[in-house]
Amino acid sequence: MKSVFIGSIVLGAILLFLLAAASANTSLFSQYYPLLIGLNTAFSIALAVLLVYQLTVLAGQRRRKVFGSLLTFRVLIMFAMVAVLPGALVYTVSVQFLGKSIESWFDVKVERALDGGLKLGSAVLDSMLLDLKVKAGLMSADLSEIPNQHHGVVLQRMREQVSADTVVLVDGEGIPLTSAADPSVVAKPQPLAAFLLAQVRKNRQYAAVESGEKGLLMRVIVPVMSSGGNDLSRYLQLTQAVPAQLLEATENVRTASTAYRELSLSRESLKDIYVLSLSLVLLLALLAAIALAYLLSRRL
Repeated sequence: MKSVFIGSIVLGAILLFLLAAASANTSLFSQYYPLLIGLNTAFSIALAVLLVYQLTVLAGQRRRKVFGSLLTFRVLIMFAMVAVLPGALVYTVSVQFLGKSIESWFDVKVERALDGGLKLGSAVLDSMLLDLKVKAGLMSADLSEIPNQHHGVVLQRMREQVSADTVVLVDGEGIPLTSAADPSVVAKPQPLAAFLLAQVRKNRQYAAVESGEKGLLMRVIVPVMSSGGNDLSRYLQLTQAVPAQLLEATENVRTASTAYRELSLSRESLKDIYVLSLSLVLLLALLAAIALAYLLSRRL
């Protein structure tokens, strides 16, 4: 029986170590934590059953007044009290401290700051898109008064003035007529998609932030009137890439906000998990202490 108790205590120490390692490591936590919780629970139950059996045997010996049983019982009670009282005190303080610590992770100011960062990034994009739309409107008004043969030179000059990546003049069917592009842009202008033409004809303009090959892209399309002001058979398209620094900053804030919200939603689960782990640690420690107390008292 002594070997069984000692082996059980060593096995319990190993399981507790693995449980603590799994709690500190994310990959182990996600893969093996439920298994370790089950093993520790099963081991605790088995050790408790073994102790109950030994205490039942000791109670029977006490009733039969077997020599040494009274001393064994008294020493066992003293050792158990020494283990249980401090353990219960430490457990109570630890649970309270753990709950307050987890709650302190979630600050309303932090959540507001993250939300403010997301709104700020969105506001900057909206401002840049509005600015590009205003520039497109001014360019459209200028083009309506310039002869067609000069559109190529004028578009290049206008593109440089407004710092757009591409400026394309298309006909009523979306086929490019004249274009100007930044030297870094190697792709040729493509015909406008049918849904873009439908949006422009319906709303007299199109402005949106889209996903491009190298990140986000701002696209603005406005009609170009003829000199008489009635012909809307041409459209002007401006595109400009969103700065990489803004994309990176916005993505970092969005990632942090998502992680924070996920953690905030799971804080009650975190509390339950850590309290359960702490309870198993305390239970195994108390059972091991009582087992050692039983062995020492029997030896004495």
